[in-house]
Order: sequence, then C-alpha cells, then structure tokens
Amino acid sequence: MNNKLMLKIFSPRIVAKAVMAMDKSTAVIISAFWLAALVTLILAVFAVHGAVSSKKEAADAKVAEPVLPVISNTSLSPVDIQKIMDRMQHQFPDVKFDTGANQTIIIRSNDGSKFHQWITALSYVDTMEPQYRWMINDFCVGTCGNQDMMKATVTGHKVVFSLPQHS
Repeated sequence: MNNKLMLKIFSPRIVAKAVMAMDKSTAVIISAFWLAALVTLILAVFAVHGAVSSKKEAADAKVAEPVLPVISNTSLSPVDIQKIMDRMQHQFPDVKFDTGANQTIIIRSNDGSKFHQWITALSYVDTMEPQYRWMINDFCVGTCGNQDMMKATVTGHKVVFSLPQHS
C-alpha cells in the first residue's frame, strides 16, 4: 500500500470521526476484543519464556547428571587359573588343586588330618587374589565321592568398571 494512503486512513481526524460514529455498545465489544488479544499476547510471552527456561534447566540437569560406570564380570582365563593353582600348590603342598568345568578350581584332600590346611587353602584363595570375586560352588566335608574327604569348588570372576558407551 501507499504510505500517503496509510497516513490518510490513520489520520487523527478520520480516527476521531470513526470513534465518534461508534456507539457505546460497539466500543465495549471492540475494547473487549482488544483486551482479549492483549491478554493472549501476554500469556503467549509467558509461555515462551517458560519453555525457554525449561529447556535451559533440562540442559543444565543433563550436564549435572553423573556418568555412572558400567560393571561387567569376566571369567578367569586358563592361564590365570594355572598361575593361581601353582601358587596355591606351592603354599599348600598337602592339598590337591585341580581345574574343573567352567573355569573352576577344585580344592580337595583325602586326609582328614589336613583339614586345617584344606580350609586355610580355601580361604587363602580370596586373600591371594583379591581382584577377583570368589564364589564357592560346591563344599563338602565327609564322604565326597572319589575317595575325597574334603572338597570345595570355587569360581573366580573379575569385576571390571568401565565408562558407558555414548550413543
């Protein structure tokens, strides 16, 4: 549109004539609509401000969130098991050490007078290799089959902590 035309339309003289031509009921209706538009505009500004501040708070919370490590268990390797058994056999020559299925160590004795050495060997596994988590899978004292009087089967797992993979 032309600027001169806009100045003519909104000139104070024409606006004054238009206002004078309105009756009171029309002025109230137009004022109510303008008030509703103003209230809607104010609410929209508050909503946008709230959304922006919520987005900022969410970003701050994500930054402040701690990175938790991932825990994983790894079984002993056959080489590690052999090293442990060699050390144990050297420390406790009267107790027998064998490997079993699923990476287990079998600690056994068929001489009842060697009970204290056998039980000490069983507890010494944990002391000797504390980086592993040891579990007793089988524990028998008395008649344990295969001429064993005392027999225990232990399994070791290494607990490894690592940072999570970013996705």
